[in-house]
Amino acid sequence: MPVPAPSALLASFELRTPDGHCIHVRQCGVDGGQPWLVLHGGPGSGCQPSMAAWFDPLRHRVVLPDQRGAGLSRPAGTRRRNTVTALLADLEQLRTALGIERWGVVGGSWGAALALAYADRFPGAVAALVLRGAFLTGFDDVQAMFNARGAGRDLLRGIDRRREGLPAARGRLLAVSRVLQGGTTVQKMNTAMRWQAAERHLLGLAGRGERQGWQQRTAMLRKYQLQAHYLYRRAGLGKSTLLMAAARIGRQGVPVTLLHGRADRVCRPGNALRLQAAMPQARLVWVPGGHLAAGEMAQALGAAIRASGWSVAARRLAFGLVDPAVDGIA
Repeated sequence: MPVPAPSALLASFELRTPDGHCIHVRQCGVDGGQPWLVLHGGPGSGCQPSMAAWFDPLRHRVVLPDQRGAGLSRPAGTRRRNTVTALLADLEQLRTALGIERWGVVGGSWGAALALAYADRFPGAVAALVLRGAFLTGFDDVQAMFNARGAGRDLLRGIDRRREGLPAARGRLLAVSRVLQGGTTVQKMNTAMRWQAAERHLLGLAGRGERQGWQQRTAMLRKYQLQAHYLYRRAGLGKSTLLMAAARIGRQGVPVTLLHGRADRVCRPGNALRLQAAMPQARLVWVPGGHLAAGEMAQALGAAIRASGWSVAARRLAFGLVDPAVDGIA
């Protein structure tokens, strides 16, 4: 894919919300290009520059916001006023601020769950969905991470694992969350580092990764504090809620592409099958490999985005350039 000329790059900016958050937004591509919104995973991870490579810089206008508390958004790592309802409101505020009527939405992992919630809440704003490695926010979806015999064994070391009558995954997540929120600085940092190691194990990444300085470790801690905040509460969604949302999206006929790694150990392949059952119009593509948006998965994302382009008339409508009644596309 060609590297865009500097004139084709759009400036980053900060979107201030009515309740005091500052959302960092990157843009790339061309100003008049087909608009696409990218929703990062985590929760708490932030958008990465590599995500822009999925798009054609001469054809697309790509909007990459860091969700509340994540990435370069401020206040960094905050859980205050940080709910899925607020995230959805932020996306609508962003769309309105940019003057975009409808856009395609790409979401991976947690971002796929948020994309489904957004398309259900604001159906008129979404022209197409591309969902990678979908996370459905059920407690069974976090079981592997907090399984005492699996990847979570080291994560749970030294933590009080009393379940207090809660299901296993939720009780273990609660124990970890309490340390991340209320432990000493050393306890918090050690727990975040063990979470990262457990995550790397599930992703199939060898070793502990690069040595991190204090700033990087602080960002890592904020990420997992925010992630625990959302996971324990099922992000205010839950699997049944998301599947019902998917069914409504299916009835609306929104073009949907589901991409899922055959060997995904973070978000199990059964999630894609459940979504396809709820949205029969969805195209399901199995991709070799695991959960990460790299290699063949990155290529599949680019192909799905290119194949999801909507009509020229609808594209002009997205920018408010036509009257749908006059142009006969209402």
